[in-house]
Amino acid sequence: MESARPPAVLSVENLVLKRKRDGKVLVEDLSFALDAGHTLGIVGESGSGKSISLRSIVGIQPSVLGREGNVACTPRTAMVFQEPATALNPTMRVGAFVARTWRMHHPRTTRAEARAAAVSLFDQVGIIDPERRVRAWPHELSGGMKQRIMIAAALATDPEVLLCDEPTTALDVRVQAQILNLLRRLVAERNMAMVFVSHDLAVVSVVCEQVLVMRNGRMVESGPVGQVLNNPSAGYTRELLAANLTRRLEIREPRQQKDGVG
Repeated sequence: MESARPPAVLSVENLVLKRKRDGKVLVEDLSFALDAGHTLGIVGESGSGKSISLRSIVGIQPSVLGREGNVACTPRTAMVFQEPATALNPTMRVGAFVARTWRMHHPRTTRAEARAAAVSLFDQVGIIDPERRVRAWPHELSGGMKQRIMIAAALATDPEVLLCDEPTTALDVRVQAQILNLLRRLVAERNMAMVFVSHDLAVVSVVCEQVLVMRNGRMVESGPVGQVLNNPSAGYTRELLAANLTRRLEIREPRQQKDGVG
């Protein structure tokens, strides 16, 4: 007798997002589900509804929007945003930022234990000399390093689901490849589910098994990444591929090493 299949850690059914003032629908009937350890990419041009859909999962969509439909996700859901510089507090050392996040989710720990946890998380996300780096200020770090800090802060919540809202868009291609490789490794090591939003199918192909393509607030195509890349059924998907796939597929997985400058 087969054992019961565990429930999805994230389920979105018939999600609708509307502007409250005029009822304009920005996202219509979006549905998907994700199991532990699996990855989904949501792809589309700017304004397609992908980022606000992701934010609505954790209830941080703009207040001018109303939400309909059913969203069920584990309380242990964390989010990594596109621009880490706006998420980090410029008046707080980055180690203190991660340690504070750790204590919020592990309230019985001491300050010393939280700091030790921050050092460990810095090490896990590939930051060399973490004991020194925890004392750095945000302005002392590069964009890639700041994004590693934000990933460390997300991991401080012990997430079962990691939501990534275009976390590599502002990074150069070399650092982007390093962050993508890091995310792929963390998903495997922690058995997390991950939703990765991007405008770029090639970037999604590096870290995701499944892909969902959105246009004008609606899903136009979904399926395994290989199937969608090699045999897209929607004309819009073919347009996205033609726009930048050749260039972006030149991303190469970096060597398995820690980066102190990215």
